[in-house]
Amino acid sequence: MRKTFDAELQELGAEMIDMAAAAEDVIDAVISSLTSSNPDSAKTAIEMTRHMDQMEREIENRCLRLLLQQQPVARDLRTISAALKMVTDLQRIGNQCANIAEISLLLQKREGGETMEHIRTMSQKAGIMVKRSIFAYANRDVEAARAVVDMDDEVDQLFQTIKGELVDLIVRNRQEADQTIDLIIIAKYLERIADHAVNIAQWAVYCVTGELAS
Repeated sequence: MRKTFDAELQELGAEMIDMAAAAEDVIDAVISSLTSSNPDSAKTAIEMTRHMDQMEREIENRCLRLLLQQQPVARDLRTISAALKMVTDLQRIGNQCANIAEISLLLQKREGGETMEHIRTMSQKAGIMVKRSIFAYANRDVEAARAVVDMDDEVDQLFQTIKGELVDLIVRNRQEADQTIDLIIIAKYLERIADHAVNIAQWAVYCVTGELAS
């Protein structure tokens, strides 16, 4: 019975890594859509997130089977409960990436500028946070996870900077209000992606220590 349970846990771990890799890929596609004028990257990101939805359902089903059919000990229970929480964060990262990609398709002709550079920097930092949080989970690396939590302040500060710049732009040029609001929405999605990366990092710590990082 224990061998079967351990095999199921290994399968769960493999599925989590696969979904995490998908999240990394969709983040890369979204960053590309924001840093180039190629609409294919945005379309690729949207398509990839549909596969992530299916992955989430399969992982949730496996977790529920493990909880209902087996009697996990404390450490196993932490692994399963953390997976249930993390898979939700990964799926939401996918959804937010899809939303950004859809908006970026409307911004292909927009010229660069300081605000766009800030948004690109923000997207790259959020992407790094997602990748490092996934690394922390896969390697049970508590220090790497805590470093992700510390990075969140940088993304929050960028969001405040971008929001201030865009609000000023709306005041100066009402004709560009629609696209400017779209950029604020993109920045907000990026801030949320960073927040989900923090959640994943905190659950990675929980898997090892049984305590949530703050």
